[in-house]
Amino acid sequence: MKKLLFIIPLVILLCFAFSCQKQAEEVAEEAKPVVDIEAEKAAVKTLVDEWMHCFETEDIETFSNLIAHDPDMVNFGTDAAERWVGWEALHDSVQKQFESTENVIVSTRDQVIFVQKAGEVAWFSMLMDMEGTAQGEPFRQEGMRLTGVLEKLDGNWVVVQIHASVPVSGQAIKY
Repeated sequence: MKKLLFIIPLVILLCFAFSCQKQAEEVAEEAKPVVDIEAEKAAVKTLVDEWMHCFETEDIETFSNLIAHDPDMVNFGTDAAERWVGWEALHDSVQKQFESTENVIVSTRDQVIFVQKAGEVAWFSMLMDMEGTAQGEPFRQEGMRLTGVLEKLDGNWVVVQIHASVPVSGQAIKY
């Protein structure tokens, strides 16, 4: 009987505690701001498209406004030497590219954008064709693969990581 008198209040106390915990979780869930994922995807798409347009207009200022100025960011281009650590290295390379190219035309396709459910991080992938003149010589690159990660900082999306690659014909490694 003594055990029963001890167990009944304990069960009631546990039920009350679990009820309060569940209620607190529900209140916390309701307090979270609802993220409009489609609106965020549209904002990311606008930024990515504007970023691509910078290569046609050679607009380093707009390019600079769309990229995080993080000294630890790592980005990759298509050439073996194109690994840039930090904003300054990326900026210097893009500035040099803008100075040595003319009449650049960029087209993209198969663009995929994903925004993480909290609306703080997004990533994209797409295929890109680019043509123009570099150091007086015409160039054309088709099917370049481009991926990137964006982060929402102070309410604005910025690119925090990019990776460009050029596919090889066939399979590099047979499997």
